[in-house]
Amino acid sequence: MKFGILDRYIGKNVFFTILLVTFCLTLLTTLITFVDQMRYIGRGSVDFLFLVSHVALEVPGIVVLFFPVAVLLGGVIALGNLARTSELIVMQSIGISRTGIVLSALKTVIPLILVIVCLGEFVVPRVEQYAENRLNFASSNGNLSVTNDGLWLREGQSFIGIRYTMSDGSLLDIVRYEVEGKNLKAFSRAKSGVYSDGKWIMRGVRKTEYTENKVIRTNLAEEKWSLNLTPERVEVVGVKGYNLTARGLIDYINYLEENNQDASSYRLELYNKFMSPLTMIVMLLLAASTVFGPLRSMTMGARVLAGIALGFGFYLANQIGAPFALVYGIPPILGASLPTLAFMFLAIVLLRRKV
Repeated sequence: MKFGILDRYIGKNVFFTILLVTFCLTLLTTLITFVDQMRYIGRGSVDFLFLVSHVALEVPGIVVLFFPVAVLLGGVIALGNLARTSELIVMQSIGISRTGIVLSALKTVIPLILVIVCLGEFVVPRVEQYAENRLNFASSNGNLSVTNDGLWLREGQSFIGIRYTMSDGSLLDIVRYEVEGKNLKAFSRAKSGVYSDGKWIMRGVRKTEYTENKVIRTNLAEEKWSLNLTPERVEVVGVKGYNLTARGLIDYINYLEENNQDASSYRLELYNKFMSPLTMIVMLLLAASTVFGPLRSMTMGARVLAGIALGFGFYLANQIGAPFALVYGIPPILGASLPTLAFMFLAIVLLRRKV
């Protein structure tokens, strides 16, 4: 990819403005998150310094979450400043097209987008999982832990592991180790579990009991387990689709489909991950459309508001499109891609419109 002098000049303005907006949004959200989570102080071993370190671990996720918005606002502000000083008019007067100016911005922004995508795929899920596990462990005095393999908790002399949690509160692939002192008393594995009348009904249970003289193995169609874990608590501490990497989502989808479970919501999450780089590019195109399109005569504040309105409309379309696709049986890939493609078309139309 060849960089000319103008490419570097336009790209530098857009690049640093996006970084500045990202910093401001991240700082504001981090402060709000810290204030919100101060309610955990005093639970178990959670104190002020622990909470500071916990919120610091959430910063990479906040950066990834707000980066598309930063691309939109940073693009509007940077290109708007160039338009305000008539630099864009000069560039166009010497033969540089609108498309050329937008491509100059993209040349610098695309590497930054790739960095954010890699951060969201390889760093954020692991860091957030670690932070969640650390907070749960500290606030429960060591009785609750969440790992990459699912949810683990201790109840009395039993250790329970849950591999997958479902959106309806049911569980899949559950194990229980019952110990007495330092000795293993029994081991149970259940295929699935549902909550009913204050107890978990486990299905497809294979149980192994260890006595002094022999090992007893039994297979049960159903068995009731009395656990303090409720579906509400599972919803809070269970592994969520947005905390999984693309590879983890693919593995989760395969597991659900092998067990005849509906995996469409997780497929939608997977396709959204694949679409995220294009989503950020569309954000920059929407930003450029507020500068070059029919809104170019507006003030900077009005352009920023117009950019926010377009971005909010894009966000709503994505949020509405996802459940719409699930409810009406539309293939998840269409639910994930149609809003992005529609707003890309809108941005291109606005950019090419003559004023």
